[in-house]
Amino acid sequence: MKKVLTGLFFIIAVIAYFIFSSSSYGEKLEFNGTDVYYTDLVTETDAQKLGEYLVESEFADGNGKSVQLTKRDSTYLFRMVVIDGVTEDSTKDISFKALAMLISMQVFDDAPVELEACSNTFETLRVYK
Repeated sequence: MKKVLTGLFFIIAVIAYFIFSSSSYGEKLEFNGTDVYYTDLVTETDAQKLGEYLVESEFADGNGKSVQLTKRDSTYLFRMVVIDGVTEDSTKDISFKALAMLISMQVFDDAPVELEACSNTFETLRVYK
C-alpha cells in the first residue's frame, strides 16, 4: 500500500509540475529584457529571428517588455503587451502598422504580419494590419 501511495504522489507531482511550469503563452526566449513567447504554430527559429531583429532595431532596449509570436493560417501574429490607453490613441496607429510592416520585410521575407496590441495577459485589445 505504501508503494502505491508513493507512486501516486510521484505521478501527481509530475503532472502538477507540467501544469504549473508551462505557460499558456508558449515557450519563452529572452532578448535584452524583452520576453519573446512563441506558440507551437511557429518555430523556435522564427522566434529567434524575431528576437534578434527586436534587439537590432532597439525595440529590445533593456526595459522589460513582452511579446508573443504565433500564426493564423499564413499570417504571423506579433502580439505585444501595451500600456493602458495606448490603443485609444490613434496617433500610434501608424507606428504600430509600420512595425508590423518592418517585421514582415526584415524577419519573415514579406510574409503577412499583423500586430495585436494586448493586455498584460495577452488579451487582444486592438489589431493593426
